[in-house]
This record gives sequence, C-alpha cells and structure tokens, in this order.
Amino acid sequence: MRPALVGARRRGIARCRDMACIGAIGMAELLACGAQNATPACVESSDSAPEQLACTGLYSKQSPLEYARSAHPYEPGVTFWSDGSEKQRYLYLPAGSQIDNTQMDAWKFPIGTKAWKEFRRNGVLVETRLFWKRGEANWFSGTYIWDEQQTQATLNTSRQPLLADDGYEIPTAKDCGKCHHGGSDNLLGVEAVSLALPTAEGVTLESLVDAAELSDPPEQVSIALPEDATGRAAAALGYLHVNCGMPCHSSRGLGEETQLILRMRADQLWPAPTSVEMTDAYRATVGEKPTTASVHQEFPDALRITPGNHEQSLLWLLSHRRGDYQMPPLVSHQVDEVGTRELSDWIDALGG
Repeated sequence: MRPALVGARRRGIARCRDMACIGAIGMAELLACGAQNATPACVESSDSAPEQLACTGLYSKQSPLEYARSAHPYEPGVTFWSDGSEKQRYLYLPAGSQIDNTQMDAWKFPIGTKAWKEFRRNGVLVETRLFWKRGEANWFSGTYIWDEQQTQATLNTSRQPLLADDGYEIPTAKDCGKCHHGGSDNLLGVEAVSLALPTAEGVTLESLVDAAELSDPPEQVSIALPEDATGRAAAALGYLHVNCGMPCHSSRGLGEETQLILRMRADQLWPAPTSVEMTDAYRATVGEKPTTASVHQEFPDALRITPGNHEQSLLWLLSHRRGDYQMPPLVSHQVDEVGTRELSDWIDALGG
C-alpha cells in the first residue's frame, strides 16, 4: 500500500491546483488534486519544466509502460542511502555529444543531459526526480509525484518537504540542490569512481568509453577501492565516498572549511589504488579531533575515528543518529544499518 502523507486531512482541494500545498495535506487529498490535472499534451518551453513526467523524455510514449531507448538505466558501484527506498536510475546524453572528462574528478555534461531517479516504497512508485541541463550554467531539478494508479506523475511545486507517515520524505528542489552542489556539474553518481567500480551496472565507465561519450577516454576503465589488513576498509571508504564525500565533504563542498574530505579522488585510484593510510578520508579522520566547536562540545570524548571503538567515533555516531547532529543532515529519517555497520566494523578492526 502506498504510504499516506502526514498533515491536515481536511484542507480545501481547490487550493491544490498548482500542487503548492501538498506538504500539508493527506494522501486522499493529494490524489484528488492529481486527478484534477489530467495529462495534457506535451508543450515545449524554454523557461519552465514540463508539468508531467511523461513529457520529460523518459518514456517512448506518454505512458510509464515503456521507457525511451535513449534513457539508459544505470546503477553506480556505490549508492547513496535513501531511507531504504528501491531506486532505478536513467541517463540521457544528446546524440553525438560527449562528457568533458578532461578532469577525471570534475566531469562537465553536454547541454541537454538528463538524469532521472525513480523511488519506490515496497515496490510502489512514489516519486521520480529529474536533473536536466538546459544551458551551460542552467540546470533544472524537480520531483514528480506519482498518483495512486501509477499512471502519471506531476511536478511538485511545494516549497515545503512532503513527509509520508512511514517517515519517508520527498524533498523540495531547494533541498536537492543542497546535496547536488557537491557535484562538479550537479550530477553526483555519474562520475569516474562510482562508474568504474566492478559493481556498477548499465551505464559504466567502460560503456561510456565504448560509446565514445567521453572526451578523454581512459585506458583503464575498472578500479578497486583501497583495502588494508583489516579487510574492511574498502566497504567503509565506499560508504563514506558516496554518502558523505560526494554531496558535502569534498573540496567542492564543506571539505576545506571543516578539514574533513571523505571523497575519493581519481589520482588515488588510477592506475592502482593508493594505500588506505594515504587516502584523504583516513588522514582526516583516524585519531583526529573535530574542527566544529559545537560537535566537540556535544561529544567531548569522541574523535572523528577512534581506532577500535566505533561508539567513540563521530563518523559512526552521527551517521547512526537521527535528530540533532545527524548525518546526512537533511531528508533522511532512517538509519542505514548496513552501511553504518560496514563503517563500525572497519573502525573496530583498526584497534587490532
């Protein structure tokens, strides 16, 4: 069953014609609101996004039954935690275009690039997010919310997050931007490290090279994350890379300000992985105190990583927490038990 939405259930439906109030209504009202917006004919506009997902190019027809052949499915080798949602991703690159990968850690996408991500809860489509590069410095980002019949998804224009009663949050476009600013050109998972790992599927670094869709194709298209004597470092570094490093803790985000860089760099992995001890993540965390005063005051005895003791390690404490000081700091309301266990296993093994 589709999760219901938290909020007042007796709001006026007429107020929802532009979907601006969905953050404050229940599921029945939301579905009724969507029913008022029957799928229109697709209209191209240079200054606004389509109101219906069916008009974005994801499907071969205005129906979610058949995906467009130009929308290529993919899964990065490491994936961001989204409160247990099932996700499917699609990438579109304009015909004949190339990603500028002159800098392996800072890809630039051709104008017209689109990336979609579907989110399902218990097998039911809840939302589909779209990032669309419409100009050199102009990205559209938005979320399309699915109706109960799973036949159409309408652009969410609410300025408030939408919270389901199972704790799942549909973010605003502004909230999406708070994480995606960590991408060199907005997209996060479409990057060298994630697509070169052996666990990547669909669109991979190798497939992009084979299709001549990279400006500077590397000779080596597969990599491994650094490992140490514990045998647990690679999984932990992958978790930190995708959940912490790519969105925030990199040289493009908060990494310089906090002196906490958790994103893996290409020159640490090509042509062979560096030692774990030489990674930015290790050097910034193991045995290191936090640089944020409020965090130090709240957890006075904890280091970023206390070898042998995950319960006195901030990287585990904050990622395994929801509420004040939680990481990630927004949208997530559920702890990633698998990912944080990989992190705690490595931290505890460091004390051996």
